[in-house]
Amino acid sequence: MIDEVEAVMINWGEQRMRLGLGGGLSSPMASIMEWGAYIPRRTPGSRALIGNGSGMDYIGSEVEAAIAEMSRASVKSRGPELAQLAQYRYVDLLPVREQMRLLGINEGADRTYRNWLDKLHRQVFSILATRSESRSGKHKLQAS
Repeated sequence: MIDEVEAVMINWGEQRMRLGLGGGLSSPMASIMEWGAYIPRRTPGSRALIGNGSGMDYIGSEVEAAIAEMSRASVKSRGPELAQLAQYRYVDLLPVREQMRLLGINEGADRTYRNWLDKLHRQVFSILATRSESRSGKHKLQAS
């Protein structure tokens, strides 16, 4: 298990449970429709955007993209099964025994489960690194 990946996976799972996949801040047109032509100019108090319909944070959305990529991978690479493991472990918060049953891992094969978890973490890490490199490469090309 990779501790740093475990931390971002836990964060992703919490956000998926709390916020879901969508985000939707109101548009100016929706405000006009709600308030008529007289949109309030100021409302006292602070406005926290996170958790108020803005969707997942950046790393959460990156992990979501990595899991989606894994679920589309070939069955040979175990990508779809590892994506299911991520769902069961971090979003559904199922007990390990239930995760193993749903994935077809024999009861008592704890080492196999840990190997699957390690492979999940390594694939997520690899996909996140690739996505990060591709973005930094684009910025270098634009700066030139």
